Amino acid sequence: MFRPLAMLSTVGLLAFGTYVRAADEPKDVIVRAIKAHGGEEVLTKNKAGRSSGKGKITIPGAGEVDFTQESAHMLPDKFKESIELKVAGQTISVVTLVNGDKCTIEANGKAVDLDDKTKDAIKGVGHMLKIGKLVPLINEKGYELSLIGEDKVEGKPVVGIRVVAKGQKDVNLYFDKETNLLTKLEYRSTDPFTQNEINEERIIKEYQKNQDGISVPKKVIIKHDTKTFLEIEMSEVQLLEKVDDGEFKK
Repeated sequence: MFRPLAMLSTVGLLAFGTYVRAADEPKDVIVRAIKAHGGEEVLTKNKAGRSSGKGKITIPGAGEVDFTQESAHMLPDKFKESIELKVAGQTISVVTLVNGDKCTIEANGKAVDLDDKTKDAIKGVGHMLKIGKLVPLINEKGYELSLIGEDKVEGKPVVGIRVVAKGQKDVNLYFDKETNLLTKLEYRSTDPFTQNEINEERIIKEYQKNQDGISVPKKVIIKHDTKTFLEIEMSEVQLLEKVDDGEFKK
């Protein structure tokens, strides 16, 4: 079974305030990151987005498989992803749809039975997208932030913040100390094939400019228990105020 591979829309670049001081509070790190990601106005206005890309995913029994992806989302709880994979010479199309409490996956037009673990993982995409906007972490109640400290991601110095919210998985966010851009999200998740609980890391290796001149992810790696599960290069990432509701209906 499959679950969403949604790429979080993160934006911006800041060449000022590029280090973490010993006296920093978690909120200080997030405030600098918001500026680096385009500013509060941009992040608050754009509650929706679209993306497309292609890459490779590791599937048990099939090895490394090529895929293409298109996705759309609208906060707080709407998400659609279409993936096309080529496995053993056959093309498989997988469509994941979340609209409020409704959650479905279809493979080549046929509904896939979903267990509770898979449903919870899919519905968690909305939480991750909201966290990726950063602004709610300091403007809304219900989030507890704590400083993890300094580390390295793909050889680059970062500072980590833990985000705790009632009823949601804890998420660790890591920000590049030079640019303040989001570099990695880390949390406990479920492997879409084995259903085993794993540690998932979403690492943004490279950024690019979108249609508005804002920096958005270009190359992303997803690791499961430190092993590369998926690599994707985004060809387009749009930040939008709205996506038509009809797109999230069957």
